Amino acid sequence: MKTGQAVLLSIAIVAAAAAALGGVGYVAYRQLEGKVAQRSRAGQENAAGPMHGAAGADRQAAGDGGKGGGCAIQDHDARARAVLAPVAAAMQTSQRPVARIELSELKTDALRLSKVGGRAYWAAGRDYPRDPQGRPLFLLAQLDFAELPVMPGYPQQGLLQFFVSADDYYGAGLDRAHGEDRMQALAEQRGFRVVYWPRTDAPAVAPPAGTAAGEGLPFDPARPRRIRFVADHETIGGNDAGLERAIGRDIDGLIADYRKAHPEDEAEDVADDVAAYLDRAGHKLGGYPDFTQSDPRAAGDERVLLLQLDSDEDLMWGDSGIANFFIDPDDLARADFSRVAYHWDCY
Repeated sequence: MKTGQAVLLSIAIVAAAAAALGGVGYVAYRQLEGKVAQRSRAGQENAAGPMHGAAGADRQAAGDGGKGGGCAIQDHDARARAVLAPVAAAMQTSQRPVARIELSELKTDALRLSKVGGRAYWAAGRDYPRDPQGRPLFLLAQLDFAELPVMPGYPQQGLLQFFVSADDYYGAGLDRAHGEDRMQALAEQRGFRVVYWPRTDAPAVAPPAGTAAGEGLPFDPARPRRIRFVADHETIGGNDAGLERAIGRDIDGLIADYRKAHPEDEAEDVADDVAAYLDRAGHKLGGYPDFTQSDPRAAGDERVLLLQLDSDEDLMWGDSGIANFFIDPDDLARADFSRVAYHWDCY
């Protein structure tokens, strides 16, 4: 799904009135004619927490939409908060804990670490995950729950692993994900696998040959990166299918209401500010997802974000895309990861 152009949706959403809520951001995408403009993720550190990966790099480079420094950025935040003030209470109600993921170089791989890439822990006596053609899958990410900050509903120990294949869709069932059954197709673990080890004290066996390096993947398995978690909270994002249901308002209507009192502000500028403020990009466990195109879930779908990995300098989903893994909250509470749905999209 290495698309060249984005289907960019021009939506604007509402966020909490106070920047202290943390993690308040949204992405409004507009369909562009000609080549797709480079993505600019403009979530603010004081309101949305630190941006990571490509998102943070783009924001640093772009600054205030390319216009200037911190004061101007704060002014844009203030305008977004003014637009979203009528739904501040609803936004605050939507707040969830999130463990933001910081990635760093891992000079020496270790089997039981939280990491992206590298060698997977695997105990003897259990079949290693393979694709329908019998080829071993590659370890995308491995999470040690004992390293997590407090995350209600999550296991407190054990190792969770995400494996993907090196096919055109990185193991996701995107070619089958159509219509009302698309989430079911995305949950069929054929080209990917999610594996949970409640304990990792059994002796590990060597992964199959060929899993230490691979072509056609969004990452280099031979260059693992250490995962560290940072506790935070965030409210529902602007690209979330459940946004309108959660806040009870249409974003375009909120922008229109704001412009009645501020006709001097261009509608496009206001929408951009709200979009940047409600961005939900970055690497994280829990919280709310973001997308370069659209949420595969329908409004009312109860699945929540389990893991999100964004594009950065060493992890690239097609053309600067984002990957998401979704889980039913009841399955998460039971530590049942057999029905996790895997989706990614890109520009």
